[in-house]
Amino acid sequence: MRKAMNIICGILAELCALAVIFLGAYLAYTAKASSLDQSYVSHQQEQVSHRKIHKATPGKTATMRQDTPPTETRPADGELFAYIRVPSWSKQYRLPIWEGTAKTVLDKMGAGHYDTTAMPGQAGNSSLAGHNTLADMADIRLLKPGDIVYIETASNWYRYKINSEPEIVDRSRTDVIEPTAAGAERGLTLQTCWPIMAGGDVTHRLIVHGELDGWAPKSDGTPAEYTESTDTTIDKVNRRIVIVSEKTNLPVTGVLGICAFIIWILLDATAWVCSHRRMTCYWHGRDVGGPITWLWRLNAGIMPSNTIVFTITRTIVFLMMWTAIILTLWRWACPPLAAMHFLTS
Repeated sequence: MRKAMNIICGILAELCALAVIFLGAYLAYTAKASSLDQSYVSHQQEQVSHRKIHKATPGKTATMRQDTPPTETRPADGELFAYIRVPSWSKQYRLPIWEGTAKTVLDKMGAGHYDTTAMPGQAGNSSLAGHNTLADMADIRLLKPGDIVYIETASNWYRYKINSEPEIVDRSRTDVIEPTAAGAERGLTLQTCWPIMAGGDVTHRLIVHGELDGWAPKSDGTPAEYTESTDTTIDKVNRRIVIVSEKTNLPVTGVLGICAFIIWILLDATAWVCSHRRMTCYWHGRDVGGPITWLWRLNAGIMPSNTIVFTITRTIVFLMMWTAIILTLWRWACPPLAAMHFLTS
């Protein structure tokens, strides 16, 4: 009887641990991991948008002009029409900009453009707002005077230079998006709720201002910060993953999840060949165990005669399996839960 109770308690404990892991994966997705699929989401939206935001002419470096920029046509409400890009964060960072700031618009992931403010590059203040998650606009708290922010539209690059420290204001302060709020003829205001990652009815906003520092048509090429000649190894890997994602019509998390599963299968199969006798023992003459125990028993190590090497290599294979599981959850389980506002206040 006692043995049966111990088995039941062990299974329940592992089920609880599994639930905590899955909950942590979901929270990580809503906080940051959903941004991995920004390129896929925006690419899909571009297909149904009236504005095709094509890539700039390859192989050319655009020189920023200082004359009066062209006037951008106002998009329809809820339409994707531009991207926020911050080269100091990542060359692949592209946060979609939608027209309008209704919750249904901002929930698409990205920034919303106040339709009462100037369009990018125009005289006045172009104001953008987004949710306070790490996948949306929370990172504007990291901007500082002198940092460069690009607004990439279908036809042009608009280069803005940050001219203020991030400031926390009451949500009633509508003056922060007025035409002269950025202290420049052609300004930019980025805004999100404060504190970051806080749900519910927050009462403050975090704002950052910038001023136009030049513009260039995309036909002239890309700004110097985005030329492929300056790509690091990480940039090249990220670029390749995005290209595969677009060609296979599969989100980045799905591409990474499938790759992780393939790597895990190859590693585990190789390890089982090396230590099949020792691994077979784990499935015979042992306690029933719970789901985590069963997953652990699936993974083998190499050099079964050396316990240290065997355990280390087995742990590596086990972690690769969990990487694949979590990436798969981020692709196929977390998005529908997030759409239902699971666990949000």
